[in-house]
Amino acid sequence: MNQESRPGRPIEEEFPFVEEDEINLIDLLLVLVKHKRLIAIMVFVAGLGAVLMSLAMTNIYRSEATIAPREGEKGSSISLPSLGGFGGMVAGQLGLGGGGSLEKLEVVLKSRNLTLRIIKKYNLMPVLFSDDWDADKKRWKTEKSPTLQDGLKAMQDLLKINVDIKQKNIKIGLENKDPKLAKQLVDYYLKEASEVLREEVIRDATENMRFFKKQINKTNDALLKEKIYALLAKEIEKETFARAQKYYGFQVLDPPIIPDLNKKVKPKRSLICILSVLVTFFMAVFVSFFIELIQRIKSEDPTRYQEMKEGLKVWKVKK
Repeated sequence: MNQESRPGRPIEEEFPFVEEDEINLIDLLLVLVKHKRLIAIMVFVAGLGAVLMSLAMTNIYRSEATIAPREGEKGSSISLPSLGGFGGMVAGQLGLGGGGSLEKLEVVLKSRNLTLRIIKKYNLMPVLFSDDWDADKKRWKTEKSPTLQDGLKAMQDLLKINVDIKQKNIKIGLENKDPKLAKQLVDYYLKEASEVLREEVIRDATENMRFFKKQINKTNDALLKEKIYALLAKEIEKETFARAQKYYGFQVLDPPIIPDLNKKVKPKRSLICILSVLVTFFMAVFVSFFIELIQRIKSEDPTRYQEMKEGLKVWKVKK
């Protein structure tokens, strides 16, 4: 039998690393206990600072609305095979029988054109940069006033668009420190997005009607004239429908409301405090072990300690 594994051999000799591991763990705990005051002070200061900082932050509120594209009327398209190439061109121009598009609505809401239109129409630059605006003198406090590009970025930072493809709707929200203004900004986006879609349809319908009237005057075929009149009637119907709707191209499923003062979305004060305390605790543990390492080097190897001390000096004071 191998002598190293014979019966009766002391456990310390059989497992020589167990005691060493236990001692190392105890040493780690002793380091934390030794520097418990430092850890406690750092954690307390960080927690207090996080509380004060979070309380100083301005509450941010979000107002939201849920919208969905309007479905197109099925079976309303006109068959145009008898018009040949002319009929195919007309159908392509009109998009007959088509409904609202979730993708197009998303693009319009996120477009720079829409945001700049809202900023200009409702004079939102002083609102977006209220700290730099002198309301009494109606002018900017700074020499270099913010540009429309600055306003575009500031507004789009406040805008939150969430597309639900499964439910086929879009949730649009805007954040602001003033809950009433947050709701008003959502209303602006809904109104102007509708106007952009409406103007596009009316512009196209007007051009198509002008085109159809010219074609009526050019042709002598009674059957063809009848079909063109049908298309013209369709364009008139489309234009009338666009002008009649409050919101063109989409319907508001859930209108925006003014959020209550206790319904803020930012800052997350409790989360800020918890994360600050946890991060500081781990930093304090690291500092404790670092201090212990320096003290051990100082006591066990003074020469190395002096070399390290000299190396850490940024500059030496010349006498």
